[in-house]
Amino acid sequence: MIAQWINEYPVITSKLENYGWFVAPFIVGEEFTELKALVGYIDANPPNGDADRKAIEGKIFERLCDVAFSNQVRARYVWLGLQTPHFKEYSHLYESAIFSYYKREYPAAIALLLMALEGVVLSIAGWRLGSPNRKPSFADLKAAIANIPTNRFPSVPEFDAVQDMYREAFKNFINKSIYCDTNAADFSLSVLNRHVVLHGMDPGNFYRVEDVHRLLLAFDLLIDLLSMSNGIYYPTVPNTATAYNERNDYYKNLRVGHISVRQAAEQEFKFLSEHPNYMQPSNEPVVLYGL
Repeated sequence: MIAQWINEYPVITSKLENYGWFVAPFIVGEEFTELKALVGYIDANPPNGDADRKAIEGKIFERLCDVAFSNQVRARYVWLGLQTPHFKEYSHLYESAIFSYYKREYPAAIALLLMALEGVVLSIAGWRLGSPNRKPSFADLKAAIANIPTNRFPSVPEFDAVQDMYREAFKNFINKSIYCDTNAADFSLSVLNRHVVLHGMDPGNFYRVEDVHRLLLAFDLLIDLLSMSNGIYYPTVPNTATAYNERNDYYKNLRVGHISVRQAAEQEFKFLSEHPNYMQPSNEPVVLYGL
């Protein structure tokens, strides 16, 4: 079964990339079958103009929505990311984006995810603030992604191909969207682009839910790829994984609004304190009860 999925993954992803999407790691079984059917529909009904392309993107979004919105999946990637080199140094920004996402604060989620993404890629390239060398160019960052090494798992030889697929899908997403030259970019579907967003180049809708999901699913690719590349592999989340279990429960309550702002702040400070580089404010303003 995994051999068939490995054979079909690059084919399906190459079709979705025409609309800025890809197959995320948790898209298997029935969800993968639905994506295959959608690709068959697209092949049989090629789009005629931007309106058709937007309609197809909407269908892709619908089929990937459950995985992006899943509290179990988000909790898994925070838990795994806390153990993963390059990512864990920026994991507090990623989890802050998850908090914003579940509160429907989409502009904040996009900004945080883009900052976290660039920090992780700079780390992969071997650079950090204070390094004697110049900050890597975007070409250097793209090369660093393309050269993320493959780690061999003798017990699961298929993982060589999986790492190659994830690396290729993530690289293409970065090259065609996030780090694409704005003079060459196609903004007919989305303006999700590092330069456009972080430099305030356009006041348009860079914070569509579709684009939040694209970034979340791209991080799924990246975290899985980096964890496997560093020899970390879990077939399932262990029952003893407190960091996962607590987040799964909290995200579930947060995404349906079953928590107050004060409770959210207290819980989120607790979670963020588990990240190696998080600095909690020491002098934030406080409103006393009854005032």
